[in-house]
Amino acid sequence: MATEDVPPEHRASPPPDRDLPPGHDGPTGPTGPTATGPVADRLAAVTARVVAASPAPERTPTRAGWQAATALVLAPGREDVEVAIIERSERAGDRWSGQLALPGGRRADEDATLAVTAVRETREEVGLHLGAPLGRIDEHRGRLRPGVVACYAFVLDRPRVMLPEPGEVANAWWVPLHSLTDPANATSVRYSGIRFPAIDVHGRALWGLTLRTLERFAALVELELATGRP
Repeated sequence: MATEDVPPEHRASPPPDRDLPPGHDGPTGPTGPTATGPVADRLAAVTARVVAASPAPERTPTRAGWQAATALVLAPGREDVEVAIIERSERAGDRWSGQLALPGGRRADEDATLAVTAVRETREEVGLHLGAPLGRIDEHRGRLRPGVVACYAFVLDRPRVMLPEPGEVANAWWVPLHSLTDPANATSVRYSGIRFPAIDVHGRALWGLTLRTLERFAALVELELATGRP
């Protein structure tokens, strides 16, 4: 794991052992895969590909323009590997208001690296306590204003209960990977007169930057998303 990205005070403090909803019972323990069986095997294969494809731990760029980070959090569910997806709260003036996303947000002054930003924002938004990242999945740079948003992958031992912070997150779900690859869930969104590919998640459209990040993840682990784009 890319432990160099996360200082000691942000590493592997055991997450709280909360009660889980039906279908999400499993072994307790610190972050890291501990399940057994086919799902655990698939999670191990996925995490190995992410680690192998990730660049060596990079130094976070100097603060030129805005910086943000998101967390792609994986966990072994009962039938498949699952990923944490959030629905952002409706807020006036927020261009991402109400959209589906990965947990994350802007880098704070005290964040030593963007990986720390991803850990902190995930804890603040949905109450998940993450350890060190497996690696960096993707990085997008602003087209109109200088800036960057990086995505880091993390793994938990089970899909722990998420507690959305209502000012920022309206809903949060653990979504099985097979739901993201099922062609029946392919849909689209019309924005500014242009139709964009999307994936239906609980009746909402997952599209845009989040979809592009998931496409990058899918390419790393050799999946084909519901949109038909790897």
